Amino acid sequence: MMAAVLAASALSAVIIAHPQPFAWEVACTRWIQRQDWLYLPLAAISRPGDSVLAQGGLLLLICGLLARRGWQREARTLAWVGVGGFLLNVALKALVGRARPTGEVVQLYVAARGWSFPSGHVMFYTAFYGGLAGFARRRLAPGIERAAITALCATLIGLVGLSRVFLGAHWPTDVAAGYGYGLAWLLATGAALWQPPPQSPAGHPAESALRA
Repeated sequence: MMAAVLAASALSAVIIAHPQPFAWEVACTRWIQRQDWLYLPLAAISRPGDSVLAQGGLLLLICGLLARRGWQREARTLAWVGVGGFLLNVALKALVGRARPTGEVVQLYVAARGWSFPSGHVMFYTAFYGGLAGFARRRLAPGIERAAITALCATLIGLVGLSRVFLGAHWPTDVAAGYGYGLAWLLATGAALWQPPPQSPAGHPAESALRA
């Protein structure tokens, strides 16, 4: 966790001192955007994070399903991972105040608003879906359900950064900081998602774990 915090904080300091995109970021973005075949899959990857309502709806749905199956503690933890990560991202964007890419420099496939650094999509996906993947890997029995949840979360996390650069919403350094801060927030607040359930005084798993 400390390594992620330090790396993201150092990158933040660099961007505060040099808010304009680096030449390599512009070149990298233009090269990625020349791969036209990426548009449909990357737009689909980015879609769930395009609005606060969509993010909130997914959060409520997933956490509600966990709670209904008896994982109330894990549902509360995952909800805080998502909501807290979103609020932290808002604060970091206001602190750094970096402008988003413009149409004079790169192609804009989306009309993103607000500050650019760090990427909110990347930070939320890393924290929330990373927490869900950690829960699935450690708390679900081996099988199709665990494999499907893990694979979906890994795909979303792994490709969302590329999608935000391709769509012209963020610079690569915005994405890198989003991964760093998202991972740090998840590790700081989401341990209950992958740790063993609490034990009762008699030494048996807690009632909620038994129900699950």
